[in-house]
Amino acid sequence: MKKILCFLLLLNTFLLGEQMQIQLLFNGKELRVILEDNEASKQFYNVLPMELEFSDFMKKEKIAHLPKVLNAKGSSAYKPQIGDLFYYVPWGNIGIFYELQNASNDLVYLGKVQGDLEALKAQKADFKMKIVKLK
Repeated sequence: MKKILCFLLLLNTFLLGEQMQIQLLFNGKELRVILEDNEASKQFYNVLPMELEFSDFMKKEKIAHLPKVLNAKGSSAYKPQIGDLFYYVPWGNIGIFYELQNASNDLVYLGKVQGDLEALKAQKADFKMKIVKLK
């Protein structure tokens, strides 16, 4: 029975692949993000860890400017959802939606935040966030 379970676990890992996961650390809070399997997400993942200054934008999202532009080639527009980590091509910034936003061809989906966004939403002033890889 143990051999069958081990085989099924290995098969599951092989079929699903390794998910890129990151952790967002700010003001004593932690959020996990499962990244999308796309070129922009891979580039972002490969430059971690980093610490960025986030600010509120339009009372719908928290944004931060990246030190380096991501390649969004081949990405297509999508309908944003609450909890999405995204890249905004014209400004070269990342952000997290905590309210609904309109679709835009300039948005690239990077991943989905897991957990409660209330602590993030409650940040009124600019704040620093450390972003690290999870194994």
